[in-house]
Amino acid sequence: MLTAAIDRHVVAVGRSIDENAVRAQSLNFDTPAEFRLDELSPEPGGNWGDYVKSVFAALRWAGVPVGGVEFVVASDVPVGAGLGSSAALEAAVAMLVLQLYPHLIETPELAALLQRGEHEFAGVRCGLLDQFSSLHGRSDGVIFLDCASCHYEVFSLGPRPPAIVICDSRVRRQLRRDAPYNVRRRECEAARQQFSRLLGRELSGLCDVSSADLRNVGHDVPEPLLSRAWHVIGEHERVIAARDHLRAGEVHRLGALMIESHKSSRTRFENSCAALDRLCEAAAHQSGYLGGRLCGAGWGGCTVNLVELDAVEAFLGGMRRSREPRPDDPPPEIYVCHASDGARGERLR
Repeated sequence: MLTAAIDRHVVAVGRSIDENAVRAQSLNFDTPAEFRLDELSPEPGGNWGDYVKSVFAALRWAGVPVGGVEFVVASDVPVGAGLGSSAALEAAVAMLVLQLYPHLIETPELAALLQRGEHEFAGVRCGLLDQFSSLHGRSDGVIFLDCASCHYEVFSLGPRPPAIVICDSRVRRQLRRDAPYNVRRRECEAARQQFSRLLGRELSGLCDVSSADLRNVGHDVPEPLLSRAWHVIGEHERVIAARDHLRAGEVHRLGALMIESHKSSRTRFENSCAALDRLCEAAAHQSGYLGGRLCGAGWGGCTVNLVELDAVEAFLGGMRRSREPRPDDPPPEIYVCHASDGARGERLR
């Protein structure tokens, strides 16, 4: 995976309390999150409080002596836009709790714990990417992450790093238990099993399959599993190519790989949507555009675009002018971002 944290934030401020309970208030949601620490279970229907619960459960799994907490959170990360708002919330709450109840947890382990918590409490079978990004982000840098081993490398985006321009379609998608994202996860697992059988070896994931393997035995894999496999394996190879370009200082070559990625999402993984496709098409005609793709799980949310720093204003103006009136599309929100440091905890005095 190739990822970065951006300069949008979730802030959690609070204190420990002499109760076996958690009371949390969000400036972004009307409903508070309140629960007892001896009753950690997801609520039917769920809300943002399930993500808070998942953090306390994860820290307890790691042996952190968690006690009562009351806190307030505020965020400028758009919710449901594919920018990792839930992972950012989890990271912020975890860093606060670890300030109040100190315990040494290495950040790769913490990212994995938060991922497990989201699986069990929010029903989202997410990968490790968002949690890892929120905890390990580096200013003006991108992270190459091997999710199987948690080995990672940080690469500079150069002396004049491109801007990361986020175009939010404002089409919201649902990622909970019965959402298309979880369907894709099941399809990928089924494809892995098919290739394990055909290749005669146990595969830990589709990334263990090469393009040559696909060409040799893929004709025996039914659709849509074959298309899902082509996308996942293609993404793996694109990420490896991107890592090699970054090692060589060829930041400008990332854009073409992002364009290929979005095309594959649209045609093979089928997790794009009309609004995202129109945003990518419009961006491709703008000054300073290096490349772009959908961001996050898809089916709505945002596109992420690399734009030359000197051309950001021209890019923004072009995007605003290019939008034709479409009754079904709300006007997009556009954010100019930069790669940023990840989560941290600070004790207020």
